[in-house]
Amino acid sequence: MDTVLIPLFLCIALGVGLYAWAIPQGGPRWWGFAAATVALVVVSRLAGPSGTASVLADLAELVAVGLIWSQGTPQAEAAARKYLTAIALGIVLTRLSGALIGAGAATPDGPAGKIAVALLIVGFALKLALVPVYSWLPAVARAASAMTTALIIGVIDVSSFCDLITLRTAAPWVFENFSAVWIAVAVVSLIGAALLALAQTELKPMLAFSSIDDIGYLLLGLVLGGPNGMTGAWFGILSHGIAKVVLFGSVGAAEWYLGRPVSLNTRGLASRLPVASAAFMLGALGFIGIPPTLGFVGHWRLYLAGAELGGPLLVAVLCAASAMAVLCYARAIHRTWLGPADIADTGRSLPVTGAVVLLTFALASVFFGFVPDVLRTAPPPTHALASLVRSTP
Repeated sequence: MDTVLIPLFLCIALGVGLYAWAIPQGGPRWWGFAAATVALVVVSRLAGPSGTASVLADLAELVAVGLIWSQGTPQAEAAARKYLTAIALGIVLTRLSGALIGAGAATPDGPAGKIAVALLIVGFALKLALVPVYSWLPAVARAASAMTTALIIGVIDVSSFCDLITLRTAAPWVFENFSAVWIAVAVVSLIGAALLALAQTELKPMLAFSSIDDIGYLLLGLVLGGPNGMTGAWFGILSHGIAKVVLFGSVGAAEWYLGRPVSLNTRGLASRLPVASAAFMLGALGFIGIPPTLGFVGHWRLYLAGAELGGPLLVAVLCAASAMAVLCYARAIHRTWLGPADIADTGRSLPVTGAVVLLTFALASVFFGFVPDVLRTAPPPTHALASLVRSTP
């Protein structure tokens, strides 16, 4: 798993860095926090299954608070406090869960097992901003620069979700014996976040809620398990990280061009920023799972898993959420990017470096959609929490 994740994180870091060099995302402190966040995540995954790896991963999540705080506005400071509260509580709960499981006190049928799984679910819900404990992510999206949010989602959140993938393999009872609870959490996030995304008029919060919606998809596949569920979750989370760099980067370019937030009342951006517009459209296709993108590979597998293990009702839920996602992005493309421009020409043009980053990531989703097997990997237990439970029944 880490043979794919580490290069992905380094590519995201390079892309974000080049973009931020062309379109500033923050001052010197922002650059320091960004570098430290990525470095800690990469080193934690290189460290393998150990207590050191777990400490480094937790530290990366805490350091990422500085990315938001360094924006220097009251709104950003409030968002940073929300994020810190959620992450700190999530770390404590997942640590307690790991301690119960690792000590052998938690068994599938015992009360300690139920407590450990409950702690684990709430802890990861806080870390991944699942419904109903999602408030930190839209707050960060509104208050922070576009690539700040992209970095948190594309590196921190992807790494956290991959820890769940590892745990699914190392301790399947955690998911199989409590599948009803996990599925309920996934479906509530899937449908709830899709509805909340449709309710937004500003694009960055809309992208934040669509991220929560997508994590619901991936969590559902993970819980269902089997070859299709696990493969769908794996390809889906890789597409998730790539697409968010493209989508937030495109909206960030539009905000830089306009000097204000982009909403559904902003019209005709494609005529002013054609490259950013094209990148956003490609990124949206990949994110909602339209062929031939990597997102389609993941979502198709998730649909197969839903049909095999969840039946018609679960497939209907997936179809409803997909329809809302398509409507959400089609509306944003139609109203914000296409049509005649009703905005003044600011005289700016998208810097070449920023355009190259957006197009590279957008086209990467299409490329890997044709050759997804180059990203296929057998996920061994590499996270400290997983290493604790390998011997647990």
